[in-house]
Amino acid sequence: MYTQFEVPRDLQHIVCFFYRMEHDPKDGALQTLLPSGTEICGWQYTGKWKLDFHDKNTEFGQILPDYYLVGQQTVSYKLSAHDGIAGIMGAALWPGTIFDLTGKAAHYFTNNPVDLHDVFEEKVIKKHMLDFGIATTDQQRLNVLINFFRQFGIENKNNVFRIAMQHIYNFKGCISVKELTGKLRINERYLQRQFRQRAGISPLTYLQIIRFNNVFTQLSLSIEKVQIEPLAMSFKYYDVTHFNKAHKKYFGIAPSRFILDKLVLLRELIEQEPYLLQMQKKDH
Repeated sequence: MYTQFEVPRDLQHIVCFFYRMEHDPKDGALQTLLPSGTEICGWQYTGKWKLDFHDKNTEFGQILPDYYLVGQQTVSYKLSAHDGIAGIMGAALWPGTIFDLTGKAAHYFTNNPVDLHDVFEEKVIKKHMLDFGIATTDQQRLNVLINFFRQFGIENKNNVFRIAMQHIYNFKGCISVKELTGKLRINERYLQRQFRQRAGISPLTYLQIIRFNNVFTQLSLSIEKVQIEPLAMSFKYYDVTHFNKAHKKYFGIAPSRFILDKLVLLRELIEQEPYLLQMQKKDH
């Protein structure tokens, strides 16, 4: 169903990992997924995926374009195969990559899958899409995506935004915006502008996503029963109620009633190579 692929060294500053995901609706519905902290570039090779976002009491969904970019996800969401088997080859991109690729402010892509035809000229995408359409193996499709990203020639340069991101990963999200600006020796307004332009969300929202993903993954991978409150507090949640509120935001229920075994895809994504923590494990 889900497989990750390594990234060539010359693209590791823009692509966190490549992946393939395939699903047959006969195997049952897929369940809730969490914001990954990455941006996504997806290329569908068979069928159609349907995406449903869940924001508080509101639900909204769409059939994904065959080729798309989506920025940060700030709410939980569900994927489902629409009318038959659906397969996708994708790239999980480092935050800020969409801005570098398109020149467009990242907030335009937040929770918003955008067709590649709407952001790139035909000469940039046409050949790669034709090659992708005739590819029949994972390696062939992967090579198309690699060549697609290589054409942009994005240089590996440090800037305030990337350094801020590295601090966030190093602290597993357990750093305040004030502490972050202190380490960077910049004012908060400048950091907010950088995040809106390059990440599409505020630094506080991104910190919260990374922190929650760390706690959730540790809880999910623990072989023995873990006491939620001390673990949550070690990640700077005020108390278990504070963590429960974050958990309910994504899953609609408190963690005491949450059973990971029921969430087949999410369990697979966490157990194989925790997709929620890939940014922390790799050099950027």
